[in-house]
Amino acid sequence: MAKTDGFAGVQIPRSPVYGTRGMVVSGHSLASLAGLRVLERGGSMVDAMIACSAALSVVVPHATSLGGDAFILYHRAGDGRTLGMNASGHAPAGASLGLYADGIPKRGALAFSVPGMIRGWERMHQRYGNLPWADLFADAAALAEAHPLSRVLAGALNLFREDVEGDPGCREIYYPDGKPLPAGALVRQPALARSVGLIAEGGSAAFYEGGIAKSIAASAQAQGGVVTPDDFAGYEPEWVEPLESGYRGLSVRVMPPNSYGVLMLMQLNALDGIDPAELGGDEARRLACLMRAQRAAFAAGRQYIADPRTDPAPVDRLLSDETTRALCDEVRGAAEPAPAMAHPAGGTSCIAIADGEGNGISVVQSVFHVFGSAFLDPGTGILMNNRMTGFSIDADSANALAPGKRPAHTLNPVAVLDAGRLRYLMTTPGGPSQTLSHVQILNNLVDRGMELTAAIDAPRWSINMQGETLLDEAFDGDVADRLAGAGFPVKRAAGASYFGSAKTIEVTGDGVLLGAADTRREAYAVGA
Repeated sequence: MAKTDGFAGVQIPRSPVYGTRGMVVSGHSLASLAGLRVLERGGSMVDAMIACSAALSVVVPHATSLGGDAFILYHRAGDGRTLGMNASGHAPAGASLGLYADGIPKRGALAFSVPGMIRGWERMHQRYGNLPWADLFADAAALAEAHPLSRVLAGALNLFREDVEGDPGCREIYYPDGKPLPAGALVRQPALARSVGLIAEGGSAAFYEGGIAKSIAASAQAQGGVVTPDDFAGYEPEWVEPLESGYRGLSVRVMPPNSYGVLMLMQLNALDGIDPAELGGDEARRLACLMRAQRAAFAAGRQYIADPRTDPAPVDRLLSDETTRALCDEVRGAAEPAPAMAHPAGGTSCIAIADGEGNGISVVQSVFHVFGSAFLDPGTGILMNNRMTGFSIDADSANALAPGKRPAHTLNPVAVLDAGRLRYLMTTPGGPSQTLSHVQILNNLVDRGMELTAAIDAPRWSINMQGETLLDEAFDGDVADRLAGAGFPVKRAAGASYFGSAKTIEVTGDGVLLGAADTRREAYAVGA
């Protein structure tokens, strides 16, 4: 938050990290350094992303792993294009609504889908890598051999102990002698180090068509799972065109469904028709506008977030002038307010990277719930996601579970352009509140004129799993009372569980890079 300047005695926000040649912001200091080192060796944006992403998969397994998925936006200054990589996986061939008739378990061998991230890395590297593939994994391999346990991970091992300690693979690594490892203790993952080495030497084929997939499938089947090596073999991520919409003259670009990104654009479309003064002035009125925009957008669009290969969303209609006018009416209070709805919680990690040439990459990667399926294959050391819980078991839902289908994802990387040039890269964890946090940060930057760190550190509102509205305890008490009077009863909350943890980069007109890492969780910006 703001602090007093020692010379002038005025309140100023904490400083961002500055650079001109490269900037990396991620959810762990060692991962951010891994990415920056690759840039300094002449690596491309994609090279740096892979090194950083692989390191995160080792040091923050409660949020991301080699057994998870990723959504990636890559902006290229040379041709002005923003490319999307959908590296989310699919349900096994043996998965069916009948198998999950009693519900989809959150943990265990039936909870995970085929992960997509590693082949997504490789397909991007084949097009846009500078350094050899094998040179990008040295940091991740060394960290797997031994690294100090972070405070956040130590807390998660206590909070989710019942689920995580119940898995033999997790128990061996994180609960030696029957106690969770404390912060600062060395974590040793020899099996994971071997897996990283195999991927470095053999590419993604070592994972999807090699011994890694066979080991994961055998372990899963031994515990009642249905995944087979054939489910992994031949997996392909998908290059996609980002969705785009304007906000106050800026171009905001997000991933299309099965990402929640379109719901962010719908919120911004609704708010773009509101007088900026109303979104920059009175706190309770401003928040009520944001809350109405979120409820209206989710009510109108969330039902369509599904695998577009089987159930394409009516994106053009959702972003149309007609829909936007209806959303604006609700924001202005001229329409019946949309109801609150329940939402999942998640475990997610993020990356934002920019260089001095105007290129940038925004990544959100995840195992979904904290610790994913809490199923760690002892043979490979890889913790698996629990993305199967992202499906609906309602056969009439667009997001209904089916073999080979991808579930809905809350993952929402963002790139914001100004007159064709990269202006902001935005990422945050937080499940469905990712879109809410991004909208609030843009509101802070654009409508309220805040500096980057102030825009991120400012108190936020969110929603919990039951769809209830949460208000950061840093807001004044009368704001909560006035929101309740406007039809938005709120619960007060603190911490990062629902308010996210932004990793954001701003690029100035002079090409200076500003990196800002949210203080709500462990997050680190490093620049050169």
